[in-house]
Amino acid sequence: MLSAARTIVASLALIGLSGCGSEFLVDYTPVSSETSRAWTVKAIHVDVPEALEVNRINVVIPQEDIVWYGDGEGDKRVQVAAILKEGLAQGSKGLRGPVPVVFDVELIRFHALTPKAFHVAPDGTGVESVRFKIEVRDARTNTVLVPEQIVASDGRALTAVNGGTLGSGERLRIVNKIAETTRGWLGTGPDNRGEFWRMGR
Repeated sequence: MLSAARTIVASLALIGLSGCGSEFLVDYTPVSSETSRAWTVKAIHVDVPEALEVNRINVVIPQEDIVWYGDGEGDKRVQVAAILKEGLAQGSKGLRGPVPVVFDVELIRFHALTPKAFHVAPDGTGVESVRFKIEVRDARTNTVLVPEQIVASDGRALTAVNGGTLGSGERLRIVNKIAETTRGWLGTGPDNRGEFWRMGR
């Protein structure tokens, strides 16, 4: 009986996820490597606007702007800001140029899986979607070197059926994806822009 109930739940989850199937992407306007290699990143300021809604209910398909359970209890805004900052820092750490710069960043969206989605989502579903605005300023003069643009850094999640884990492994995967996207944006790594279709949100 319990097994049958779980099958029904998984089927309903599949229907829900299928309804939310979307095209996801990694996208940005690249900075030339000649430009970025003249920089050293002195500070990364990440703002998480109060207007962004935080998911607090463990459902399969949450509608809020911030969905994050991987760090356990705590202030989700602080947690996702730290992840975004870590990914940007990791992706830009190779810059050792003479021009000190500041990254001003504003989070738009941070969607990972809820525990319920992680456990019932079928094979080949689930997305970790991070979107943010970024502007680059000269740390000495405040001159804008790169005007504000939107960066999309979406990646495929690993659900329970795919051998994924919640927590530190999930967090590391998202940090690494942001770092990879940052290197592509800065022209210091492969251009990883692209699109993929996935059942998720």
